Amino acid sequence: MAIVKNDIELWLAFKDGSERALERLYKRHFPAMSRYGYRVTPDRPLVEDAIQDLFVDLWWRREYLSEVEQVKPYLLRALRNQLLRNARHDIFEEAEDIDDFLDYLSTLSAEQHSITQETQLSRTQSIQNALANLSHRQREAVHLRFYQGLTLDEAAEVMGIQKQVVKNLLSKSYAVLRVTLKALISLIPVLF
Repeated sequence: MAIVKNDIELWLAFKDGSERALERLYKRHFPAMSRYGYRVTPDRPLVEDAIQDLFVDLWWRREYLSEVEQVKPYLLRALRNQLLRNARHDIFEEAEDIDDFLDYLSTLSAEQHSITQETQLSRTQSIQNALANLSHRQREAVHLRFYQGLTLDEAAEVMGIQKQVVKNLLSKSYAVLRVTLKALISLIPVLF
């Protein structure tokens, strides 16, 4: 078998029955999938089980799967659906643990590493309060766009909504964060 270089080639090889291609897709996308899954629900075993279930299901259904243009958004969307199936209820209502998400925000620049703990605690609390003002869908859109690096089209595909709805969610998120964090502009210039 020739060396497989990109996700599309891996996807096609996997669909043709290559266990190695499936394993490489798993290893390549597990970190991003788990980070996204932890944004959806703080229940780590549920996320890890859902990822395992998803790849087992993909293997069994490989002959019936369609071609994909971009593998990462497809896998993130599939994981979201798998989590919904596994949880059998609205998992967004239980996604209260945003500490990991706040860790991303608090480490945006090297300068922030040298800030005193007291100032850092104040910032973290302020950011946590600002994010608490966002809806679950707004937080999800922000995470997919900026922490998973997806385009608006890819985020829309993962969330199962139109691109314009993602734009609207992000726009409203910016407005809420701008108002809530207005007092922090001088403390956190990297965010603005």
